[in-house]
Amino acid sequence: WPAANSCRLRRSLRPAFLSGDRLMVTAEKKKKKATVVKEYPFHILMDWGKYKSSVNKIDVYTGDVKLARI
Repeated sequence: WPAANSCRLRRSLRPAFLSGDRLMVTAEKKKKKATVVKEYPFHILMDWGKYKSSVNKIDVYTGDVKLARI
Protein backbone atom coordinates (compact mmCIF):
# COMPACT_ATOMS: atom_id res chain seq x y z
CA TRP A 1 0.00 0.00 0.00
CA PRO A 2 1.23 3.54 -0.70
CA ALA A 3 1.18 4.65 2.95
CA ALA A 4 3.40 1.75 4.04
CA ASN A 5 5.92 2.41 1.27
CA SER A 6 6.21 6.12 2.09
CA CYS A 7 6.78 5.29 5.76
CA ARG A 8 9.63 2.91 4.83
CA LEU A 9 11.13 5.53 2.51
CA ARG A 10 11.02 8.19 5.23
CA ARG A 11 12.84 5.89 7.65
CA SER A 12 15.58 5.15 5.12
CA LEU A 13 16.25 8.87 4.48
CA ARG A 14 17.96 9.56 7.79
CA PRO A 15 20.50 12.38 7.87
CA ALA A 16 24.05 11.24 7.17
CA PHE A 17 25.51 13.78 9.62
CA LEU A 18 24.17 15.09 12.89
CA SER A 19 24.68 18.54 14.32
CA GLY A 20 28.01 18.63 16.14
CA ASP A 21 29.76 15.94 14.07
CA ARG A 22 33.42 16.76 13.41
CA LEU A 23 34.59 16.23 9.83
CA MET A 24 37.78 16.45 7.82
CA VAL A 25 36.90 18.13 4.51
CA THR A 26 39.28 17.59 1.58
CA ALA A 27 38.85 19.75 -1.52
CA GLU A 28 41.47 20.53 -4.15
CA LYS A 29 44.25 18.90 -2.06
CA LYS A 30 43.45 21.14 0.92
CA LYS A 31 42.27 19.65 4.21
CA LYS A 32 40.23 21.52 6.80
CA LYS A 33 38.47 20.49 10.00
CA ALA A 34 34.84 21.53 10.39
CA THR A 35 31.81 20.98 12.58
CA VAL A 36 28.39 20.21 11.10
CA VAL A 37 25.81 22.86 12.03
CA LYS A 38 22.84 21.50 10.08
CA GLU A 39 22.20 19.22 7.12
CA TYR A 40 19.83 20.37 4.39
CA PRO A 41 18.56 18.39 1.35
CA PHE A 42 21.17 19.83 -1.05
CA HIS A 43 23.97 21.15 1.18
CA ILE A 44 25.57 20.81 4.62
CA LEU A 45 26.13 23.93 6.73
CA MET A 46 29.61 23.79 8.31
CA ASP A 47 31.30 25.80 11.03
CA TRP A 48 34.97 26.33 10.17
CA GLY A 49 35.82 28.20 13.39
CA LYS A 50 35.92 31.84 12.29
CA TYR A 51 33.06 31.59 9.79
CA LYS A 52 30.28 29.32 8.54
CA SER A 53 29.64 28.17 4.98
CA SER A 54 28.00 25.28 3.18
CA VAL A 55 29.30 22.29 1.27
CA ASN A 56 27.23 21.24 -1.73
CA LYS A 57 26.21 17.55 -1.58
CA ILE A 58 26.54 17.24 -5.37
CA ASP A 59 30.28 17.91 -4.98
CA VAL A 60 30.46 15.14 -2.38
CA TYR A 61 28.60 12.68 -4.63
CA THR A 62 30.83 13.45 -7.64
CA GLY A 63 34.01 13.15 -5.56
CA ASP A 64 35.17 16.76 -5.85
CA VAL A 65 34.89 17.08 -2.05
CA LYS A 66 35.62 14.25 0.38
CA LEU A 67 34.23 14.08 3.92
CA ALA A 68 35.62 11.93 6.72
CA ARG A 69 34.56 11.76 10.36
CA ILE A 70 37.31 12.56 12.87
